[in-house]
Amino acid sequence: MSDDNDLIGLDDLPDEARAVVDEAERAVAEVRERADRRSAEIRESADRECEAIRAQADAELAAIQQSTTRELAPLVRTLLDQLRDLQQRYARDGKLDEALAIRARVRQLRGDLLGVRSDPGNLSEFTAGDGGRTVLIEVVGRTDGSVWGTDMYTADSRLATAAVHAGAVREGERGLVRVTIVDSADQPFNGSQRNGIQSFDYANYPVAYRVERV
Repeated sequence: MSDDNDLIGLDDLPDEARAVVDEAERAVAEVRERADRRSAEIRESADRECEAIRAQADAELAAIQQSTTRELAPLVRTLLDQLRDLQQRYARDGKLDEALAIRARVRQLRGDLLGVRSDPGNLSEFTAGDGGRTVLIEVVGRTDGSVWGTDMYTADSRLATAAVHAGAVREGERGLVRVTIVDSADQPFNGSQRNGIQSFDYANYPVAYRVERV
């Protein structure tokens, strides 16, 4: 058998009781809104702090990598020069198989000891999450191919051409360059005429790179 009190709805409350309930509900809602706002502020602050820590860590890692490369470069260069001298001597003596084997080993050592990569054409494989990352790449300067930007180039710009535009290598010159990936969201790219190459303007592109000679 139902209790008559179970059938009493809010509409049946006296005005004074309704006012008490309404005030309590408003107070609860205000407390919850304040808690939600504070929670959101804490999350946003934590996100900003984490992003700042990640950016600082990326910068420090990049600095360590560059310092290590600078320290290793002369050591590796001496080794490779010695091997190239041997390669040329074997080639002059008609020992072509040995000369080719040394050349292959030289190329392998550049990658193994310095982390040098061959020219990928462009840097489209990288994402904004790679911002701050540096890569060593061996390129041969070219004057063909499209390039967008000046000093900072869109990721789909041809690296060998951008390297000539930036003055890192000359046309036809084989050289080792350091490429730094840049998160370029909301940054415009301005073209210019440099070193016989015309680069072009571009509104914005999410990923870019800078290139310099090692």
